[in-house]
Amino acid sequence: MDKLKSPLAAILIGVLAVVAAAWVRQRAVERLGPDYDEFAYIPAGFRYAERMVPGRWAEISEVTDNPEHPALVKLAYGLVLKQSGAKEPEWDRVPQGQPLQPDARPAFTVTRTLSAVTGVLQVLLEALVSPLGALWLAFDTYHAKYTAQAYVEGLPGLLAMLAVLLFERAIRRREPQGLVPSTPTLAAPPLLGAAFLLGLAAAGKYPYGVVIGLTFLPFLVVRGHGRPWLLAGVGAAVALAFFAGNPYLWNDTIDRVWNSIAFHFQYTQTEHVKRAGLPWWYQLYYLTRSTPVRWHPGVFPFGWLDMLLLPAAALGVPYAARHRPVWLAWALVALAFLLVWPTKWPQYTLLARPPLTVLAGLGLMAVKDRLLGRRLADPSRL
Repeated sequence: MDKLKSPLAAILIGVLAVVAAAWVRQRAVERLGPDYDEFAYIPAGFRYAERMVPGRWAEISEVTDNPEHPALVKLAYGLVLKQSGAKEPEWDRVPQGQPLQPDARPAFTVTRTLSAVTGVLQVLLEALVSPLGALWLAFDTYHAKYTAQAYVEGLPGLLAMLAVLLFERAIRRREPQGLVPSTPTLAAPPLLGAAFLLGLAAAGKYPYGVVIGLTFLPFLVVRGHGRPWLLAGVGAAVALAFFAGNPYLWNDTIDRVWNSIAFHFQYTQTEHVKRAGLPWWYQLYYLTRSTPVRWHPGVFPFGWLDMLLLPAAALGVPYAARHRPVWLAWALVALAFLLVWPTKWPQYTLLARPPLTVLAGLGLMAVKDRLLGRRLADPSRL
């Protein structure tokens, strides 16, 4: 009977998490006013949409709007804008932070909905790892906000999570009954799939490629010893996917790669960043406060969960180290990146929130099993 209850409870919590994620993000899609970066990404989507017609497809690589960010998410926005037939707003008449005006609402709604779908799918995938972690992520106010607006966080985050799940499968030990392998193995098909998804994630937003790539690196170094051709194939798959998903680089590739990447280092020295004057530790503030609740009263429920994320994640570290080491590595690499990178905008914390909520879910399970006097054997169960 206990064996039946645990999977059933996990399924029910996972379903609840997905429903909650859809509800929270739909509220945000409808209620949030236009935000700063949406004035860059939605117009870029329209520039791509204009070229998604017979005779103009070759011009897609000529779009240079917002070149500091790779093209994949903006291409996706262009596709849904074209399919929906939404008209481009008069941008100088769209006030930032104010309620959406009727003529601007279609363009914002269709792009935000795409972003929200990717956010909900992230919660669904996380439910496969930790149902309680997925429920936490569903209500995380930063994740809900930035995957309910037309930012470039949702799709790369989804691709990154898929890459991590495939990578876990690639490095899983194969242990037939009665035979324990002397060394861990690397399974080529899921590993190459993870590499391809990693490249696509980077084609959506560079930091996802950096963080997930550094997450994978120590496992590849340890387990890929003596398999240079497989590691070369991983690098080739990453590069192919990144290039295929970023048509901005199809012309003047070297100059555009350099200019696009150099922009981010130069941006850290701009007056915009310096004027903000945020200290190196400031991302920890966003990881321990629920500022979206203050910015947008009445939109996000349960903001107090944001303040408990790091302590709850700390409780899950011992169990993640044994059962989900890739997720633990992702959390640690993302936290290090957030502390080192000079630009301290809150949306960057989405790099760390999925793995931290997984650890938080494991931490809650650890507390539950400690109280019941049981040993946590399967992190995904309830």
